[in-house]
Amino acid sequence: MKFESAHPDDFNEIQNLYWDLIDKSKDDPSFPDWKKGEHPSADFIMASIVQKELFVLRDEGIIKACAIVNSNSNKEYEKVAWKVKERDNNVWIIHALAVRYEYRGMGLATQLVKNIISYAKLENIEAIHLDVIDKNTLADKLYIKAGFKYISTENIFYEVVGNRQFRMYEYVIEYKVLEIRI
Repeated sequence: MKFESAHPDDFNEIQNLYWDLIDKSKDDPSFPDWKKGEHPSADFIMASIVQKELFVLRDEGIIKACAIVNSNSNKEYEKVAWKVKERDNNVWIIHALAVRYEYRGMGLATQLVKNIISYAKLENIEAIHLDVIDKNTLADKLYIKAGFKYISTENIFYEVVGNRQFRMYEYVIEYKVLEIRI
């Protein structure tokens, strides 16, 4: 499995991954109410690819999972009692994490998140933040298993779902300081 940033040539495959997931998961009580063509929108996907913010897990030429990772947060993030506050792009936010429908339940989301954390360490990021919509209990389990800590529940407005309750999670990246004795 290869973790990498998406290429513009991947746009159709990624958009189809999201759309197929939306179509096949609409009756899943844990699905986060994404809407085909609205979230994630074609413009959001393409801009994330161009800005090298969309990451994929690729195996045998097939994109099996993807997520958008950047420093763009909803304004409601400012009132959350994060351990690490956002400043000068020191914090990443995970958006629209998805696993191709037929590969769900195989640990790919966990693998993708672990790769994102490892990459964040290489980029000297201090923390990763995210929100999980009230009914997405599967995402709660994923992020807790990956080491994220629950911070609070907030009322947040997103165009695609309106005002809803979201659970806020944070992963603080620990850096070990080496002590050299002479």
